Amino acid sequence: DMHDFTTQLGKQFNAEPVVVQALGIPLNLILFTPEAFEDVLKTQFHNFEKGPFMCENLRDLLGEGIFAVDGDPWVHQRKTASNLFTMRTLRDSMTTVIQRHAVTLYKILQRASDNHKTVDLFKLFNRFTIEAFAEIGFGVHMGCLGSNEEHPFQKAFDHAQRALRFRFTRPGWFWKAQRWLGLGVEGQLQRDIEVIDKTVLEIVEKALAQRVSHGCKEKKGGDIVSLFLNRVSSSLDAEEHQLDPNYLRNIVVNFLIAGRDTTAQALSWFFFNLSKTPRVEAAIRKEIVDNLATFEIDGTPTMQDVSELVYLEAALKETLRLHPSVPVEPKQTLEDTTLSDGTFVPAGSAIGLATYAMGRMTKVWGPDAEEFKPERWIDSSTGKLVAVSAYKFASFNAGPRMCLGMNLAMLEMKLVIVGLLSRFHIEVLNPEDVTYDLSLTLPVKGALNVKVSHHLWPAHA
Repeated sequence: DMHDFTTQLGKQFNAEPVVVQALGIPLNLILFTPEAFEDVLKTQFHNFEKGPFMCENLRDLLGEGIFAVDGDPWVHQRKTASNLFTMRTLRDSMTTVIQRHAVTLYKILQRASDNHKTVDLFKLFNRFTIEAFAEIGFGVHMGCLGSNEEHPFQKAFDHAQRALRFRFTRPGWFWKAQRWLGLGVEGQLQRDIEVIDKTVLEIVEKALAQRVSHGCKEKKGGDIVSLFLNRVSSSLDAEEHQLDPNYLRNIVVNFLIAGRDTTAQALSWFFFNLSKTPRVEAAIRKEIVDNLATFEIDGTPTMQDVSELVYLEAALKETLRLHPSVPVEPKQTLEDTTLSDGTFVPAGSAIGLATYAMGRMTKVWGPDAEEFKPERWIDSSTGKLVAVSAYKFASFNAGPRMCLGMNLAMLEMKLVIVGLLSRFHIEVLNPEDVTYDLSLTLPVKGALNVKVSHHLWPAHA
């Protein structure tokens, strides 16, 4: 498996930079240390771009969206989207949306518990996060969570990302020939993108209809689509963008990947780690009981409630350290340069910031690097969280491209976890068989089958 192979390379060379060369693919320099991450993501930010190799590989799905552009287009989208994430009202409205969809989640798991049925938790979390994020980000209701059928969009979205991942391991002429002929993985990718575009267009149309129904051209920017429309309508190139339906399509696809995939994956890996480490589950339950004395079994935790749960945050960060949602961050150098450790990097080199592997380096995290140990995040003398550099814990990226939705994602996950652990015990079946799939992110391969049992509240076990 690629990320574990990269981890072995890092261990073999004591986290020194490693060059990997394959036929038809640019020379790839893999980096494993916080110092190297800081060089690329901050100190020499302008010399390390996504680059043409990555952008071309991703364009069919992501278009000119925030994850697949550099320079001015990236600045424009980042600046616009950041307005949503800095809104004071966002957290309040977001908490309400998450709690409402969480109730549906609880009902599904309660039925599974009552009927002694196994549940694919990964699929369920994907349905939950797309439902919640579509409402928070775009103001629309997808209807995925309450349905027994998987939304065609979900399947197409997952297939498409896996297909794009293959492009990074094959010569460009090969996948371009497949695409031109409509064969194999590339032929399926074209069909998947048609399904994705149909759903995304519906999201955009609903958002536009709501905008019109508000009786004004400009709706106050309470969601991503409105923010971008407001910005476009007041910008100099308004006509050009408004005539291009791909503009909003690209915005929506990129933010859906950010809001759906990463959170669903982190929640899935969290419960996977919990199943393998019962003492951590017991410690989180105890923390909930000790800190949320007034929290009722049928109640919903508030933003304030979950912000006080230090051990839960440590366990979430520990999950993201070992299972980062973006396992490798690709970059490309514009000009010849030298990293702070003296490594020369020629212009045009492909760079792989190996986030998954760095989380497992003993040189970075100590001899127990591969252990799931939330205590490493807590100062034993104060009981408070330890501040860790974003270049060492790079699961939310770092520097100017650091994740805009980091706080939103952490809040969403804490609310969901507290709600679930206060109601259920969730046991992952055959955890030794669980692994990741190769994709742009770090999805669970196949299903994450779990057994759900009712949890008597309060209890420390």
